[in-house]
Amino acid sequence: MRVLHSYVNYINQYLPVTNHWLILFSSIPVALSTGTLFVYSIYSTQLIDKCDLNTSDSANLSISATLGTAIGAILGGFVTDHYGTQLPMLISCISISIGYYWVYYQYELGKHSNIFALLTAMFLVGIGSVSGYFSALKAVTVNFPNLKSTAQSITIASFAISSLIYSFIFSNWFHSDIPGFLRFLSLSSGIMIFIGFVFIRVDGHLDHEDIIENPNEVTGLLNTPETLLAHVDDLENPHHDIVTDELQNLDLKDTLTHSIFWYHYIIFAIVQGLGQMYIYSIGFILKAIHYYFEHELDQDKIPSLSHLQAIHVSIIAVTSFLGRLSSGPISDFMVYKLNSQRHWVLIIGLSCMFLAHFMYSIDIRLISLEFIHVRIFLVVLSSMIGFAYGFSFTSYPAIVSDIFNMKNYSVIWGTTYSATTLGLILMTKIFGFIYDKNTTSYDKKLKDYVCAKGSGCYNETFYITSSFCLIAIILVFGYIFVHRKR
Repeated sequence: MRVLHSYVNYINQYLPVTNHWLILFSSIPVALSTGTLFVYSIYSTQLIDKCDLNTSDSANLSISATLGTAIGAILGGFVTDHYGTQLPMLISCISISIGYYWVYYQYELGKHSNIFALLTAMFLVGIGSVSGYFSALKAVTVNFPNLKSTAQSITIASFAISSLIYSFIFSNWFHSDIPGFLRFLSLSSGIMIFIGFVFIRVDGHLDHEDIIENPNEVTGLLNTPETLLAHVDDLENPHHDIVTDELQNLDLKDTLTHSIFWYHYIIFAIVQGLGQMYIYSIGFILKAIHYYFEHELDQDKIPSLSHLQAIHVSIIAVTSFLGRLSSGPISDFMVYKLNSQRHWVLIIGLSCMFLAHFMYSIDIRLISLEFIHVRIFLVVLSSMIGFAYGFSFTSYPAIVSDIFNMKNYSVIWGTTYSATTLGLILMTKIFGFIYDKNTTSYDKKLKDYVCAKGSGCYNETFYITSSFCLIAIILVFGYIFVHRKR
């Protein structure tokens, strides 16, 4: 790694000069490319059908991608903190390009594809989706210390809007051409992340001496005006107490074994599980509803399943984008103007999430027996979940930077993000088990078993996830109460 780091430093002599604004603007294409992970919903059902897989296999593919994000977040965080942002950018660029191309190759093989190869490909996509993204996020954080949540929201919102942009490209340029779209994902993602490699240049701990000797070459993580301002900003936070001050001075080992870290880890696992399970499963929810109204109720003029999937992917992307973009300024406003805590953003987001999940647990026949009404109902729920997920998620990087030591920010945030794997595994397994349990009807035309129960395919799942929402809300309220009492 040191050898690669030396080569990167040599290459930097020939790269254009960068600054904090270029870093912020360059984080946008990086986020757009790494956000393609959530485009999975567009091609998931077609991939499953072409490769002759089942719902549980699809859940395993999403879990493999999420496991990749967990490992990529931790290792990428370590590399970022020690060697700077450019090596994680290269890792992200290479792994996401290879990953998507491998998925394309397996798709072309169809029924002769290898499930292990698909799992490995999605794992690489997962690694590529966080390594560069999180290094860009840290670069933005240290360059905009007094508006860190607002600056982060721009990068994070770009990550969310990625699926909408690629969904538009898929619908208008590729017209359901899955192989061509997967090749496009491979090429475009690699190119955009490489832009980050060129302009997002923030040093790691090992460059500290070089930063002092050459302070104008790159932006450093240590002893820079931005970092000093970040410390001042933290000290001025009216909600800092003795425990928080102690946490900001702990080394990495003590931080990762502290009860407050694990408390937030559990909350984040629930938040991520609730949001990402829905993103990965919306295709199957729509498939169940589409089949029910088309075959069981025999209604005409129902849009194609692929059209419905593309619409909901777009809706989730737009609302998540709006949630992320609004979360940062609202979070900063709460802290610096209202002297409140960022955790209230989680309460708002989780309350909205709970309402939507609970409404999904209702039998769709009680809403309407007309598809047009059900379609509007599902659009509203996707909008609520998308906004709630984006709004809640965006508050977390700033919460982590407020509570813990900025010196090891990337590793701490990366480790926190690994909670996504636990939350997603648990909730997608629940969804897959319940969905497969209800897949009992044999369709002679499709020559396969299908779930013909409509919302009965997934109602039970959302009873359970609604309970998780309530648990998360109680945990956040508990932290706010204890923190205020101090």
